[in-house]
Amino acid sequence: MEKKLIYLPLLLLLLLFGCKGTPQAEPGHAEVSAETYEDPAYEAEPETEKPAETARPLSKYEYNWSGSDDMPDLVIIIDDFGNSAGQLLDDFADLPREIVFAVLPDLPHSKTAANLAARKGHEVIIHIPMEAENSSISPGVKFISKNMDEDRIKDVLDDFIAQMPMAVAANNHMGSATTANLSTMNKVIRHLGKNGLYFIDSATTGQSAVYTAAQEQGVFSAKRDIFLDVPDNSDGTLAAKIQSLGKFKGRREPIIIITHCHNREKLDALNKFIVQIESMGMRIVSLRDAFPRTGV
Repeated sequence: MEKKLIYLPLLLLLLLFGCKGTPQAEPGHAEVSAETYEDPAYEAEPETEKPAETARPLSKYEYNWSGSDDMPDLVIIIDDFGNSAGQLLDDFADLPREIVFAVLPDLPHSKTAANLAARKGHEVIIHIPMEAENSSISPGVKFISKNMDEDRIKDVLDDFIAQMPMAVAANNHMGSATTANLSTMNKVIRHLGKNGLYFIDSATTGQSAVYTAAQEQGVFSAKRDIFLDVPDNSDGTLAAKIQSLGKFKGRREPIIIITHCHNREKLDALNKFIVQIESMGMRIVSLRDAFPRTGV
């Protein structure tokens, strides 16, 4: 009986600390790595009265490369515009004009975001909702499924293009199932090419067929290298992403970085990142300057 009385408090303590020590996944978000990431549709966070945080350099960290190295240019794409307007959107639009806006169609502020971005000099690309593998979350009101027939693909893409006639290219929102299907991606890229658009693979799967489809269709394509805000926006994560840029030393093609517009914390983190990489001698360029052979 005495042994049972001793073991009972110990058991309760183990259960208590065991629960605290197990992180819970955010609802609707799968675990992600730095290589593949599918961000489902989000709900915009309400604006607060808090002013934007002043960008703070990440110079306190040590990096294994510098501006004296043979570093390529950077392309920065911000995904998921369309759910919110107001001050947060205005502040994103005040970023350097070389930064690209990827706008989701069919959302309450899709046209507002695309028009504001274009007015401020940003290139706009269509953030095409696509089917994700083993996901119960819908990518959007309309999306390209992995086995969609060609006529339906044309109808969906024509609708998206009509919503954003200023778009110069497209990339995928989610889409690990669709982008892995060569037949479907041939249809998508062929129709984009006929409309003067090329495709940037967000690389949400290691089995992507985008490059092969683009080669077969004679349409230019590029691929995302880094997700800036995965797994979070902390200084430590930003410093790790900056450190990882060193592996691209000597590459001729620009480094393509994707981040997201969901809240002010992501904007503040992007500002910090920009300040630091520019202080190290790197240059942010537009898609037009990065890929002049596209003719866009």
